[in-house]
This record gives sequence, C-alpha cells and structure tokens, in this order.
Amino acid sequence: MQEKKILIVDDSQHTRKSLKDILEKNNFNVVGEATSGAEAIKLFNSLSPDMVVLDIIMPQLGGIETLRMLRSLNKDVKIIMVSALDSIDRVRECMKAGANHYILKPFEESKIIEIIKKFTD
Repeated sequence: MQEKKILIVDDSQHTRKSLKDILEKNNFNVVGEATSGAEAIKLFNSLSPDMVVLDIIMPQLGGIETLRMLRSLNKDVKIIMVSALDSIDRVRECMKAGANHYILKPFEESKIIEIIKKFTD
C-alpha cells in the first residue's frame, strides 16, 4: 500500500510542529506545512496530498473557506479540521462544507493518531 501524504495547515508554528512531530513519530508522511489558506491551496496543487489537517481560524483565508476550495479541487481528499472552538454550529458548518472529521485543541496524541489512521487505512 502506498504511504498517504499529509499536509498540515495552521497559522500557529507551535501547532504545526506538534502535529508534525506526532504524525512523523507514528510513521505518517508529512509532505508539507502551510501557514495560511492561500499557501495551503498552492501546496495542495503542487504536493497532491491524500489528507489535509486544517485549522479553522486563520488570517485572510479562513479554514472553512480553505476547506471549500480544497474540496472543489479534489472531492476525495480527506480533510480533518482542528480548532480550539467547540461550537456545535462551527462543527456542523465544517461537516456541511465537506470535512471528514473535527478535532478540538488541545488535542491528545492518541486521538490524533486514531482519527488519522481511520482515514488513511
């Protein structure tokens, strides 16, 4: 089976590093990191990841708008939203826009791995 490629998108360097460390430690292939929605779209087009771990609150192009754009580029890509906001309306909005799952910050390593595995197996 081919290794799945993962793109991490978050304006927080700390969050990107944490996610990358967790994923790489568990043998996932992180192919890129983006600090904004616009950068995510560019990297998505050049890297063709199988999965995107995407923050919701980002400057300029927010996560939900980015989610919609990514979904329009590839209807099959797996998109996991990550946010400190636990508003049920926000979760519904993400799922309606095409997210595959929603993870709350601060996240637990075991929960991240469980969810990523669910969508990469």
